[in-house]
Amino acid sequence: MQRMKSCIRILAPLALLGCGAPALAQVYQYPPARPLQWFVDGGASVTEGRTADFLDSGWSIGTGFTLRPVPGRPFMLRADLNYNRLSATNQLISLGQAVNQTPVDNGSGQTVTGFLNAVLEAPVSAGTRFYVTGGLGLGYRRIELTQNGFLCDPFFCGPGFGRNTVVASQDTTRFAWNGGVGVDFALPAGQSWFVEARYERIETQEPTEYIPIRLGFRF
Repeated sequence: MQRMKSCIRILAPLALLGCGAPALAQVYQYPPARPLQWFVDGGASVTEGRTADFLDSGWSIGTGFTLRPVPGRPFMLRADLNYNRLSATNQLISLGQAVNQTPVDNGSGQTVTGFLNAVLEAPVSAGTRFYVTGGLGLGYRRIELTQNGFLCDPFFCGPGFGRNTVVASQDTTRFAWNGGVGVDFALPAGQSWFVEARYERIETQEPTEYIPIRLGFRF
């Protein structure tokens, strides 16, 4: 229930955004969306559920393409590859010290996900489309706990100083799925920009859950 409320709190502003198109869309008659479009995106990544106990929110970047099997129809296929970088919480750092019996003062979580999604969109006004998306894929997660050690320039102290020492790490690859909403704003030359939020989950032993909120550009 808590996770559902959190998702609603983050996704609701996007739905409201889709109801108010920018004034530019009222002036231009934009060309139809291209059958094939590449995109790049990036933004914040908000951890959820038990994941938030061990990993703080971080950032996300991604790329991919969308394909319209039937031009002019509201259905698309979307393939994307995403990278998320998250920081370890104090709780995870303390746990790592207790388990490994070694000082730990930093840590991180990284995920790489690949998804194939279905996208269904609906026009809101001239040049503005609201869409929902969801699909399946694979997710890779790596968690590292590190010790910074003595800070000294390697030129004076020799190699190995001033660098993070990995105390413990874990790599996992599992089935993943996602679902979300977004708003797409057409540009006069056939490109578009968009804002979206998706709930993403990697089915690790303790599920890895987060909500990337991304701003992107299609071309």
